[in-house]
Amino acid sequence: MDSLGHEDKNDFMKCFQCDLGFWDVCYTTKTICSLEERCFTGRGKAGDLDIKTLGCVKAEECGVETTVQLFANKTIFVITKHCCDTPFCNSAHKLLKSTFFYLAVAFLATWHITEASASS
Repeated sequence: MDSLGHEDKNDFMKCFQCDLGFWDVCYTTKTICSLEERCFTGRGKAGDLDIKTLGCVKAEECGVETTVQLFANKTIFVITKHCCDTPFCNSAHKLLKSTFFYLAVAFLATWHITEASASS
């Protein structure tokens, strides 16, 4: 019998987490959310790139459009978090760390070129 204040670890939502992915691939890890959270898949666009994030979020943030900044004072994209409430329901294609690194470099190079041409 559990005493008050002690939750069973099985009661917590288990989700995939990805801080930043491109198109439909993310380098994912597994995470355990707090009791008030759900799994989410976040989708947005940065120029021609489709951005994807995964993780845990409070229910009131589900379906809400959020502005995400990657660099100080530089708004890069708007993302909407789509929620689900079963374990690992926010699955993503697995991505090797080296592939993620190359995609991140390509994204940053594209962003830098876009910023440089916009400043001209």
